[in-house]
Amino acid sequence: MAHNSSAAGDAAQTGGYQSWWQRAQGSGKGADHAARVTTNRRLRITVIIVLVMALLLGGRLLYLQVIRAPALADVAKDFRTASYKQQALRGDIVDTQGTVLATSVPRYNVRADQVALEDYVSYSEDGKTIVGVGPAAAAKKLAPVLGVDEARLGGTLLGPRGENTNQWALIASGLSSDQWQKVKDLGIHGIYPERYMERIYPNGNTAGNVLGYVGQSADDELVRGRAGIESSMDKTLAGQDGSISAEVGPYGTTFPDSERVTKKAVDGREVQLTLDADIQRAAQDAVDAQVKKTHATWGTAVVLEIGTGAILTLADSASPDPSQLNKTSTENWGARSVSSAVEPGSVGKLMTLAAAIDQQKVTPLTPVTVASNMTMPNGEEISDADNHATETMTVAGGLAKSYNTAMVQVGDTISDQVRYSYLQKFGLGKPTGIELPAETSGLLRPYDQWGSRDHYMTMIGQALSVNTLQLAQMVAVFGQQGTLIPPHIVQGYEDESGVYTPTVVGTAQRVVSKETAQTMLQVMQGVTRDGATAGKLGRIAGYNVAGKTGTGENADSSGALTNTVTSFVGIVPADSPRVAIAVTLYFQGSYVPGAAVPVFQKIGEYTMRDLKVSPSTQPLFEYPWYPSGN
Repeated sequence: MAHNSSAAGDAAQTGGYQSWWQRAQGSGKGADHAARVTTNRRLRITVIIVLVMALLLGGRLLYLQVIRAPALADVAKDFRTASYKQQALRGDIVDTQGTVLATSVPRYNVRADQVALEDYVSYSEDGKTIVGVGPAAAAKKLAPVLGVDEARLGGTLLGPRGENTNQWALIASGLSSDQWQKVKDLGIHGIYPERYMERIYPNGNTAGNVLGYVGQSADDELVRGRAGIESSMDKTLAGQDGSISAEVGPYGTTFPDSERVTKKAVDGREVQLTLDADIQRAAQDAVDAQVKKTHATWGTAVVLEIGTGAILTLADSASPDPSQLNKTSTENWGARSVSSAVEPGSVGKLMTLAAAIDQQKVTPLTPVTVASNMTMPNGEEISDADNHATETMTVAGGLAKSYNTAMVQVGDTISDQVRYSYLQKFGLGKPTGIELPAETSGLLRPYDQWGSRDHYMTMIGQALSVNTLQLAQMVAVFGQQGTLIPPHIVQGYEDESGVYTPTVVGTAQRVVSKETAQTMLQVMQGVTRDGATAGKLGRIAGYNVAGKTGTGENADSSGALTNTVTSFVGIVPADSPRVAIAVTLYFQGSYVPGAAVPVFQKIGEYTMRDLKVSPSTQPLFEYPWYPSGN
């Protein structure tokens, strides 16, 4: 019985095992058969999903660790690489004599690698004895050179321990090259320079309106030229910044095996201007003094070299010191001499007379009847500035007295179309092309848009506008044998190879004949005679002057013609032209007639001395103001 009982138990165990396995496989019989089938199906699906996911993850891991590993390593390196800019020095801006007007001085911030300094060892002068180790030893050497407290510097060099250790800690700023060299000579591993550029203008506000300034803007954090030559020649002056980079941890800790990569900065290149710094200074002083004396709003002056188009002076009142812009109102930061358009007034009569002479319609001796007020053929009333008797004068006399009634008769000898073409050839209505930003082209409306009054106003320098440089360009035509030479203010610059590249001067354009130009120089000398509009104030001792005064009306903010510009243009010497000078003074409300003339005189006197121009050898040319017998 016992045997049978044991066999039955084994059979029961075997049957139980088989029954369990069958149930696990979803087979076998019993009340839970359907549930086991469902469970088994779900299990198989789960296993398949797990296997698929494992395959996907394995494939992704293979892709990342084998195929994409190099690229990802580069990305990770870039992510943990810290780069510090080494600013390039801007190129110098110099005048025609080489006088430095703007330069860059390297300044240095001193940075410390707190980790590297832990291994610093200081030796005695003979190099045989260790006298100190670590940040404290480095501070002992550095403190006297930097002029700081040794204990405080030691604390900075030690820094916090652990993850917060800084390997680019700032310990000094604004050092000169000599000061940095002294730090460098200490030979302390872990002390690094951070170079940046400081722009310096050695002559203060001399030519500040021309030079412009450098800085950042709200839309651009890059330090670049923002006005003047600094802006227009920025690509040449700027250079290319360098950098120092290394792999660092989250708190600035450099990885032990990382490499510190240095990319040297490429400094900018030099730009030479046509300006003469001495004449520029004298012109600015003369303009500033007259603006102050006459309570003018602003003034400008231009000195243009005859025959070359080189601008020796481009002066504006209240010119800023580019290194201290905050001391000058923003409205004075630019160059009004090229950006502000004004009516030339009677200076414009020169172009009317030149056109009529060139067309052989009049000569300087042609008689004209002048009166204080005249009614012209189209019904327009023309008046002179002052009351005077009705009389017959020569055209030369009418210009010397600047009678409107004389000049409109001269202008009526040629058509508007012909006169308009001369105005264009004299450079009106288009910018000169000078290498400065924000130049205005002035205003010259087409002749078919002139009204009945514009017909006459354009003869006497009204109903049109110019900038001061355009005035100088215009009058220079008479000293250049009737040709217009485009002005320029950049004499040359260094190219990328360091080779000096001179400016290519624009092609001269014929405006009037040589004979007409010579005749105009002779007529204009009458303006400095006694009784003329300039008189003795327009004279320069030892030199004949060919000039012309002007008074123009300008609109105020409401459009009313309440503002006035007085101007003077001249060529010196008249018998052997060297320079053309144009001066304008702008007044709001009341004005001082002829206020520009004394400024011209002062600038002319200084320019003749500075250029060492020989005095005139011929007497002042004097056309008669009245016909023979009068």
